[in-house]
Amino acid sequence: MNEKRFTANPDHSIPSILTLVGLAVVLLTLFANSTSWATPSHSGVASFTTADELPITVIFQKWVSPEPSYMGVADTYMDVFQPNANFGGSTTMKLHSGMGGRERILIKFDISSIPTSATVTEATLHLFAWYRNQVYAINTYAYKVKRHWDESEASWNQATSTNFWSQPGCNDPVYDYDPTSVAMAKLSYTNQYYSWDLTQMAQQWVANPVSNEGVLIVPEGASAQYQLRTSEIPAANQRPYLVVTYYATAPSPTPTRTSTETFTPTRTSTPTDTPTPTVSPTVTETPSESPTPTNSPTATWTPTATPTVTPSPTPVHQVFQHGIYPGETYAGVSDTFLSFYRPSTPWGDDDGLRISGRADGSERALIRFDLQGHIPANAQVFSAKLSVFAWSRRTLYGMRVSAFDVMRPWDVAVATWNQASPSEMWGIPGCDEVGSDRQGDPVASRFVYFINQFCEWDVTSLVQRWVADPATNNGLLLIGQDVNQDVRFRSSEWRVPSQRPKLTVIYTLP
Repeated sequence: MNEKRFTANPDHSIPSILTLVGLAVVLLTLFANSTSWATPSHSGVASFTTADELPITVIFQKWVSPEPSYMGVADTYMDVFQPNANFGGSTTMKLHSGMGGRERILIKFDISSIPTSATVTEATLHLFAWYRNQVYAINTYAYKVKRHWDESEASWNQATSTNFWSQPGCNDPVYDYDPTSVAMAKLSYTNQYYSWDLTQMAQQWVANPVSNEGVLIVPEGASAQYQLRTSEIPAANQRPYLVVTYYATAPSPTPTRTSTETFTPTRTSTPTDTPTPTVSPTVTETPSESPTPTNSPTATWTPTATPTVTPSPTPVHQVFQHGIYPGETYAGVSDTFLSFYRPSTPWGDDDGLRISGRADGSERALIRFDLQGHIPANAQVFSAKLSVFAWSRRTLYGMRVSAFDVMRPWDVAVATWNQASPSEMWGIPGCDEVGSDRQGDPVASRFVYFINQFCEWDVTSLVQRWVADPATNNGLLLIGQDVNQDVRFRSSEWRVPSQRPKLTVIYTLP
């Protein structure tokens, strides 16, 4: 039998090995060339190998997260049948869809630990429903709250112990809440969590922490009640929580390979980066392999998110109210009213302020708050609200009341319809000369209808000017417009301190 044997022929095997080695070298060379095309220098490697910033997810839940000491949750509910009751310490919040939402939830989370420059990509509120009195499903809508409220004081009538809702139940779409619903959840079963997407709202809270007054949840549908757990419930797995996902800075775009002149062999990688007309593979390749400092620009690492670690200034809430805030000795409020019917009578000692819409404002109020020495001149004012308590109206009609910047100094003990101070008359009686007595355009205007509550005007721009230049602070003139109506308000002389006019200012210091 003939056997075929394969023997190691030196003359044949050596060329084969060399061929294989040569092929490997060629492949490695091609691979190296393609790699160097993508990363021609050390700076190129850094830009392509540095990954985009990863998103950060934080859970906010009382006594649980972000740390066990976190207590930044406020939650309660309002009940139309218990209009003065507060439920801030309860373990249950109630939603009742009857009567257009006769029981409503208020909830807010302190998320100021997130950098103000962050980009929020997702924020979801989770509430646990544990009871219902009917088998009906109800729709629940989340709205942004605009008025400050206190968990331990809020009720159907009041946002805080000294501040009423503009309409009971946090129901004024101008001053209490934003009427555009940001999210909806359908409640149909119990013993489970429901969620509301608050991404857009959370982005606003992050960018401007002082605007965070939380969420109002209003139910609609067939008359039914659902009860949800609050942050006071002992069982942590049933407490409300908010999940926020964000980038500390805006995520950078994914880098792509682009063939630019940086990668052409006509550019040399000398420290001066001077183009050379000589195409020299040796000179071109050597710097790309050299780890010298000239080929590793430190500018590669400059996109450090420095602003995200800079703490934002802490907002200061300051209330000015005669005999109460900033302290019991504060007497910096001057207020009176001017009456066309008694043009020479001063009303500075009266405990009321009268505003009438008859005859283009036949009775109008003057009010001024002394801020000097209480707010530093370099303060940045984010919000300033004038609040005056309405207690009586002549008819059932409402009336628009506008606030004007007063330009002429006046004396509360002397001011009348005709006179501003002992030595000066108004340019036109009633502080009515535009450009001399007052500005022509109102700084704020609102419709006054309900009584036995505070009415509010946003005077932020004026207060910012008064803080920076106290000499320009001549206060405000309130004029009723458009209707034959009289409304009476409490003045700083009123015997109930909590119903006196007040100015609420939120500011920060640089």
